[in-house]
Amino acid sequence: MSARAVGLVFWVSVAGLAATALLWQLRHPPQAPAVNTASQKPPDLPVVTPVAPFRLPVAAAYNEITGRPLFIATRRPEPPPPEEPAPEKPPAGPEKKFLLLGVMISPHLTTVLLRPEEPNAKTVRIKPGETVDGWLLEKVSPNQVVIRQGQVSRELNLVRQKRPPRARAGRTGARGGQEAAPPAVVPVVPQPGELPQAAVPPPPL
Repeated sequence: MSARAVGLVFWVSVAGLAATALLWQLRHPPQAPAVNTASQKPPDLPVVTPVAPFRLPVAAAYNEITGRPLFIATRRPEPPPPEEPAPEKPPAGPEKKFLLLGVMISPHLTTVLLRPEEPNAKTVRIKPGETVDGWLLEKVSPNQVVIRQGQVSRELNLVRQKRPPRARAGRTGARGGQEAAPPAVVPVVPQPGELPQAAVPPPPL
């Protein structure tokens, strides 16, 4: 038999064996071994100790750090700064008063005019909720407002401006009601041989 025929027989035999093995696996597939889960217990897990919460050491543990600070050349703590004296309270002056000069109330705007009772004081226009010299405008009514500073409140009434007095009418006549004309000066003509006299007005009526 020639070598070519021997090689052909060999490869045909190999192919037949491979086909037989493949057919066997298809008819008899591998199966997982049966496990009885009822009798088998889960493995015990290790017990983990709970972690304690972190707490800073007591302040005494840092005495060396505070007593010898690292970023100071002398390694000594700096002296505390001197305490500043408390500011003196200004002396209590006279109670400040205001005059309510005007009130304007409309659906869109409400304002009042206030002026301190001081020499050369300026009139201030404020709205409810605003302050003037520490006083809060709390309530507005047509003839009165309420201002508040802390627990102290005041009621200011609207100031009525006094009208200047009218000029008195002069003396009127009995009929016409008009002012009487001033008395006329009557000249006196001197007679021959007499000294001239000054013009004397007639006595009032």
